[in-house]
Amino acid sequence: MQGMDNNLLCADRVIKALPTAVREVLQVAVYDTVGSTNDVLREKKGQAALHGTVVIANQQTEGRGRRGRRWCSPAGANLYCSMGWHFNVSLEMLTGLSLAVGAMVAEQIKTHLGVDLQLKWPNDLYYKEQKLGGILVEVLGDEAGGRSVVIGLGLNVNMPEEAGASIERPWTDLKSAVGAEVDRHALAGAVVAGVADGLAQFAESGFAHWHAAWCRRDYLSGRSIVIDGTPPIAGIACGVNGCGALLVESEAGQVAIAGGEASVLEIGAAS
Repeated sequence: MQGMDNNLLCADRVIKALPTAVREVLQVAVYDTVGSTNDVLREKKGQAALHGTVVIANQQTEGRGRRGRRWCSPAGANLYCSMGWHFNVSLEMLTGLSLAVGAMVAEQIKTHLGVDLQLKWPNDLYYKEQKLGGILVEVLGDEAGGRSVVIGLGLNVNMPEEAGASIERPWTDLKSAVGAEVDRHALAGAVVAGVADGLAQFAESGFAHWHAAWCRRDYLSGRSIVIDGTPPIAGIACGVNGCGALLVESEAGQVAIAGGEASVLEIGAAS
């Protein structure tokens, strides 16, 4: 999967990189420039139009992460991708979906590039203490027979230094991890196929199937952290439970945090 990738992503080459069985169940579209790939999918109405639809962009002008933060999205450098999926399950069964997708993506990158990423609760991908990617899952609301979701993924692949100068937090890309330019068509095919297969599995068993794979890559485990909130909760991160909630050993005992953002205070072993 290594080698110079001088061309913009195109749908034909991404589809060619997919296994035949996956090609038959997905509809892949590649755009030169969009506001955000998640927004393109959100405009589709009804589960039939959304399910299995994949939107990839060469550039985003309004890419965003959690809480509306801007996601740096220069042209022709990284992977900006969203996938629509319909689940015939209750809202509670979707708990842990963003964590599961993180594990799916990390497994594909390990298999195809030999790079072992870490996962930072609830939806970030890290490599050597630097952020490499993020996941944004949006549930579109209740529907007869289940719920449709839009799953957005941003991966720093061949990020130019000048493009990343505006990023406030430490970051890295797959090119730095691999030591060479990464073929984005092959990467897109591998990641899209892995997530599609993983979502079918998630529909059957939820986060439980991905729990062990996620815990092997737990970036926060054993670290002193604080979870934002009113009041904030400080303690030692102790992994996640079977529903994807973060376990924190605090002064009041162990608590399970279902949502929020964790900041690392220092590295240390959990007691």
